[in-house]
Amino acid sequence: MYYLKCSHCAEMSAIKSEYITFCDHCGKKFPLTYADWKAQHPDGTVDMYRQEQGIPEEKYHAMMKKRHRNRFDLKGKAALITGVVVLIACGTLSAFYGPELVKMFREPKVTQAMLEMENWRTFRGNILRIQSPLSLSPVTVSDAPNMRKKAFKGGSYADGLVIRMEEVVHLSQSHLELEPAAKEIMTGMEKTAGISRFSYQARQLDLGGQRALQQQGSYILQQNSAMEFTSLVVVNGGSRVQLLVTHPANDENGRKVAEKIMRSVLMN
Repeated sequence: MYYLKCSHCAEMSAIKSEYITFCDHCGKKFPLTYADWKAQHPDGTVDMYRQEQGIPEEKYHAMMKKRHRNRFDLKGKAALITGVVVLIACGTLSAFYGPELVKMFREPKVTQAMLEMENWRTFRGNILRIQSPLSLSPVTVSDAPNMRKKAFKGGSYADGLVIRMEEVVHLSQSHLELEPAAKEIMTGMEKTAGISRFSYQARQLDLGGQRALQQQGSYILQQNSAMEFTSLVVVNGGSRVQLLVTHPANDENGRKVAEKIMRSVLMN
């Protein structure tokens, strides 16, 4: 058997008869068919055409084997390069973000070390000051009509504990009522995207002669994570402040830390 090499796609087609005209692979016409060759060689035969224009079967198989090996080597090199790139990327991510990735994939939980108040620090807001196992830093919040807001936050879901203090000044009101203000905060929490099965109970507290309202409850975050929270709300004239501590549900360390934080609250 002899084969013709297509000048268009470089694939081989077997010369099965003198009528072969088009490539079996791309369908384009061969540049020199047997009919064309016969016109130039009136005394020629099909066998002479095959020997002159075709590729012998042994050579054809050797070419196919080499092509397959080259393709395999190319795929192997590509896989090796891809593997090296992935390893480098993983190594870089591990070096820079390893601790955070570990936090993301483990079950969030408040550590025993957070209960040791010797390492706690004081955070002082405009109305309240607290003792906290985590540093609180300013976070960006948007003002509302006739309202000025300021917020501070420490921790994250991955830490198993979030402490947040938000202060709001109502520019159009010189006096706020405690219960309506606290209820408004809870309504806002309940309507937050991703929160469901929200419930809470409230009780009044006395902070050195100042009335406060403590709300304790739970909710489901993103239809997956059960969370608990303790909220403390105080109003002072036209200002209100909320201290919020959130942790995973059924986390005894989280509950103890939240309780200690709330017991540490003092008026400025």
